[in-house]
Amino acid sequence: MRTNLPVTQKEFLLRDGLTIVSKTDLKGRITYINEDFIEASGFQSSELIGQPHNLVRHPDMPAEAFADLWRTLQAGRPWTGLVKNRRKDGDHYWVVANATPIREGSEVVGYMSVRTRPTREQVEMAEDLYARIREGRAPGISVIEGKPVKTGGLARINVLSKVWTHASVGGKFSMLGALAALTVAGSVVASIKPDPLLISWPVVTGALMLWGGRAFGTAHHQADALGRRSHGTVWSGEFRRRGRCLGA
Repeated sequence: MRTNLPVTQKEFLLRDGLTIVSKTDLKGRITYINEDFIEASGFQSSELIGQPHNLVRHPDMPAEAFADLWRTLQAGRPWTGLVKNRRKDGDHYWVVANATPIREGSEVVGYMSVRTRPTREQVEMAEDLYARIREGRAPGISVIEGKPVKTGGLARINVLSKVWTHASVGGKFSMLGALAALTVAGSVVASIKPDPLLISWPVVTGALMLWGGRAFGTAHHQADALGRRSHGTVWSGEFRRRGRCLGA
């Protein structure tokens, strides 16, 4: 992934009503920009036209986000996400980035990107979550179609914890009975074929279920919050963006 340096970690706040629009060819080279793009990026038109769109990519963006962008759009689906971009002077600006392929008939001939200013809440949540992803501190969290989503075994165990939390007293007794039955079954299996994994998995699952999922960490709660907001005012938009070289 392209690394653009230096960076200052100073934020350039986009003004109200600013809408950044750009178009690229199939290789991600910029073919069109509007005046708002020039204002936000700090580059001149002559420095942008013909250049790869990832010219404005910020190194703080996790590689997973752009891999997801490309994977999603290759599958013909739209993409919307929070993106931190780098300005020419090394400062940065945050956008809600949306992209769509440009079609002529049934053929894709390029890509269009439309970006707007996010809220402070969006920026703070995305910045923290992206840092966790970069540093490997967000196990079980993936970026899918621009949105953070719980995946893998942790997500399945978390479902169990939610079932336990919302179960009635009778339901919890039933679940404990099932856990006891699984434990007995594990003991029977162990007497036939000793296997630590077969013996321990019912107990571990039950303990995690009773635990209520508290050990899944802040990243999972953030993914829940961002995921919920993605259906409303947070990571939504009419246009979507695409491109292997797109930096937002």
